[in-house]
Amino acid sequence: MKKILTALGNATLNNELTKYSKYDVLENDFFYQEALLDSLSKTEADVIVISSLLQGQYDVIEFVSEVKNKCLSARIILIVDSILEEEKNILISKGIFDILKDDEIEIKDVIDAIDREEPINYKLQVEKERKALLEKSLKEDSENFTTRETTKIVTKVQKQEIIAVFGTTGSGKSSIVSGLTKAFSQKTKARILVIDLDTLNGNLEEFFGVSKVPENIDILIDEDKKCGINYATDLIFKNRFDTNVLEEVVIPCGQFDFLSGNTSLHYCQNVLNEESYNKLLTVAKQKYDFILIDCSSNIFLDATKWALQNSNRILFVTENTGICLKKTIQQLDVIINLWKIWKGKIQIILNKVSNNGLSDELFFQVCEIGVVGKIRMGMQEAAESYQSILETLEFIPKRNLFEVIENGKEKVIAHIKGKKISGKENEKKVGCV
Repeated sequence: MKKILTALGNATLNNELTKYSKYDVLENDFFYQEALLDSLSKTEADVIVISSLLQGQYDVIEFVSEVKNKCLSARIILIVDSILEEEKNILISKGIFDILKDDEIEIKDVIDAIDREEPINYKLQVEKERKALLEKSLKEDSENFTTRETTKIVTKVQKQEIIAVFGTTGSGKSSIVSGLTKAFSQKTKARILVIDLDTLNGNLEEFFGVSKVPENIDILIDEDKKCGINYATDLIFKNRFDTNVLEEVVIPCGQFDFLSGNTSLHYCQNVLNEESYNKLLTVAKQKYDFILIDCSSNIFLDATKWALQNSNRILFVTENTGICLKKTIQQLDVIINLWKIWKGKIQIILNKVSNNGLSDELFFQVCEIGVVGKIRMGMQEAAESYQSILETLEFIPKRNLFEVIENGKEKVIAHIKGKKISGKENEKKVGCV
């Protein structure tokens, strides 16, 4: 459960966060810089949401530095009215990567930022590259005083998402997870992990064409319980689980990794627990950019509730029939009203769509949740059928070899000439290299 402090001078967000069981809002919203700093001397928080307009003696950079010094491990989300590029670069160099403009965001965007975890190695890489660019720029300026146009190099950081796939019984969740993962891995270099938490009907290894048992694992465990998640749990209990061990228990599937699931209901309810799931997810987030969790349709399993509460996004799979609409309403009622899961992170996928079925507009009207994908019968493996779903994900796309080569030539020419090259001029000069 994330421990959160807000210092916005406005209690609206604070009140909204208290509605969700996955957040521990430590105190009331702070209206003054000094009040937050005083609280940080007594309280440790995982996430601190700050407004740049908060009243106090410090400017925004000084205030963020003070907060960072008092709570080194906390992620800071800064909401600004406006900000100069120079100020933004300084904040990024201090490890503040979530800088949101007040007039461009809603509460949903702040909650997404709270849920999101950016891989540590990416952060370090960005800081290292920015520092190198700054040092290079200073060196060039000291050697050459002529005025020239410089090209800004922006390093993209892959945002991290944990996506739970849930839905009505028999709706084809596993086929959706399989098809979506295969299509997604073709479009991005992001590191993807698929976790099978469908205890009753888990069969993702059949879709991926791999064994349920990871290779080179020698742990004494019952034959019917040999799978990635049970091996990981055994090592977690022995306090021997980290990213290196995770590499041993996952099964490589080409462009993504797969953690096979337990199919023993007894083992699921009596051995696996929230503590083991939390440890597994914590370690996985250090290595992977996107984590897809295939959940059981059984809402009475602890694993199902845990996955939905700890995900950034829930893809709810159902069919466009009257019976499935009724089941969808019943399950959404449990998720939203009983489990207090934020409705804004749920999206519907209609699977096995038939022309005579209910429309996606009707699902939206009844459930008040958007339909982000419709998969027709027999199209589970077609990448184009997942296009609308993939468009909702923030990922750095792959580039083909030609694009990489041409981009490299452009940078070389720009470096030599000391200016930007674009359009026909770019085409002409590239051809001469």
